Amino acid sequence: MHAIGPLDLATLYHLTEHHFFAATCPLHRRFNACVNAYFADLYVNEWNLLFIHVGSSPVGDATDTILELIPRTALPVRVMVHQDKTECLHKPLVSLDFSVVETTTAMVLDLATSPPASTNAIAPQISLTHNLEDWGGPVGSAFAMSAEWTAHYQARHQLAMDGNKGLYHFTLTIQGTVVCALTLSMIDQVARLNDVGTLAAFRGQGHATRLMQAAMAHAVSLGARWCFLEASTQGVSLYRKMGFKDLFDYQAFWRGPLSALTPQHSGETAVG
Repeated sequence: MHAIGPLDLATLYHLTEHHFFAATCPLHRRFNACVNAYFADLYVNEWNLLFIHVGSSPVGDATDTILELIPRTALPVRVMVHQDKTECLHKPLVSLDFSVVETTTAMVLDLATSPPASTNAIAPQISLTHNLEDWGGPVGSAFAMSAEWTAHYQARHQLAMDGNKGLYHFTLTIQGTVVCALTLSMIDQVARLNDVGTLAAFRGQGHATRLMQAAMAHAVSLGARWCFLEASTQGVSLYRKMGFKDLFDYQAFWRGPLSALTPQHSGETAVG
């Protein structure tokens, strides 16, 4: 079997990243293989923002394009910059009033050499669900979403499901209460985990680990060899214990809103 090197794994990571965000965001624009922008929502709320991802490939002239786009965007903007691009983009972004907010880590698990452990499907109950009301509770709670935003996020996932975009939603239930949820996305038999969330009272009890193992077992049944995720600094140690390996770090930059926009104007501004 052909060995996949670090660069190939980074390419696969970005494939799953783009697939997930393109499937769950109303609008997106691909500048080149390195730079992608995603407009998060069509509604004016606290999560209505523009994501820009600067990845592993050569950035080319896309840097000038996004630096011109940002001042024309009144929405909040979050820019995720690959560790190799941080030095060249740090100063220009700071000059545009961005702040450094956090570092996250792109990670990969070889499902062939680290197969997911078996899970008990009865207690707690683990389900592949089409009921996004159940799924949305732990996700909204874990990411401090308002009820309105959670409903919008559920609606975006429902559209992706209806469009057969390769999204699968898992929940873990204890005594009738859905306490943990996540999203598995699949493209070209490559898997990605997102939206891993647990209700506060049930954290630290291994529920997220069991649910991730169940989702990855489903991915294996669909032919997946690799599973990717993006980890916060708090989650990295857990994922390493599960066998995930570091690929690279993202540096996140944040600039708040410049002024209020109508939904229609927001979309036009965000995608340029």
